[in-house]
Amino acid sequence: MAPYTQYGKDGLPIEHHDLQDKAVWCKDGASTEEVFVEMHGGLLGIQINPEKENDPYAPDLISTQNQILGDLKTQNTPFFKSESLYGIPPRYAVVFNLKDRRRYNEKYPNIEIFYWVDWVSIGFEMGSTRIDIEPLIGVWKIAMPSFNELLDKSPVHSYQQRRYDTKGNAKGSYVFDIRDERFQKLA
Repeated sequence: MAPYTQYGKDGLPIEHHDLQDKAVWCKDGASTEEVFVEMHGGLLGIQINPEKENDPYAPDLISTQNQILGDLKTQNTPFFKSESLYGIPPRYAVVFNLKDRRRYNEKYPNIEIFYWVDWVSIGFEMGSTRIDIEPLIGVWKIAMPSFNELLDKSPVHSYQQRRYDTKGNAKGSYVFDIRDERFQKLA
């Protein structure tokens, strides 16, 4: 039995696949990128980066106007404990992997990061603790130079269950508020 339960918009418990199984999430990520571009690509002037065909680790997106690379971060599960741990309301708390920051700064210093937030889970229960939030749906964008300014001031959350991970998962992530003025809300 899981140590906690999450609830969807219908109030029913949500079954989650093993959150540490990176292979499953990467596979899902490819289909998520396609859905995102289908839904928002025309409006945002983006398409799937053709380099993804040869390199699954290449940035996900590319601008159709100026060829600036972009990467998609899809967030469906709020960080329910973000307020008690970092003072950020869980409705607005999003994360960014430390290892992604290093990679982007080394290889793609001008990349744009797109956050597609759609809270599938809006309730969390662990023991006698219950946290409920309002749904949040939207698309935000930030350029890496501005993102670095935000990340420099953001707390880092270490994933206890990944301490000895050998599957390539990030061991920690920055936690920040998507309402920060450096983000541009697109949809």
